[in-house]
Amino acid sequence: MTDFPSINYIDWTRSRYPDTPPYRWAENAEAPFTPLPKRLRDATLALVTSGGVHHVDQPPFNAVKNDLTYRELPRSVDYADLRITHYNQYSRRGPAGSDFNCVFPMQRLLELERDGIVGAVAATAYSFMGRCFLRTELRELLAPALMDCVRAEGADAVLFVPA
Repeated sequence: MTDFPSINYIDWTRSRYPDTPPYRWAENAEAPFTPLPKRLRDATLALVTSGGVHHVDQPPFNAVKNDLTYRELPRSVDYADLRITHYNQYSRRGPAGSDFNCVFPMQRLLELERDGIVGAVAATAYSFMGRCFLRTELRELLAPALMDCVRAEGADAVLFVPA
């Protein structure tokens, strides 16, 4: 495993943008506990990633803007046809550069399905680009759109892979 030098991101950001006020992080004080309605081995699981993963034939995400679009990826997608467009381009330097399962673990989920640990994996996975600072739009536009997609897939649960 490659060892990467650590960066004190907060200090680096403050030195690079000295006139920018401190970022106000979102606080979710009331995340409701929602029990799984059935056993995992009987459930359909959807995959959603914020890793900016897209098919080579799909448009890349706009890595320098607050891109609130998403891409649909079939569960049978060939990993050789996947690309990552993300602001920090972690894919070129980090583990996702050699193993897409770090940000898009469809292969691992299909193994769990085959082994009977998960009842089924939804036919379509969804990807968007994280590092979006438009919290209201993310919460009121993108999240509901993704939930509509996941519900249409008949998913009982979602594996959300943040990146």
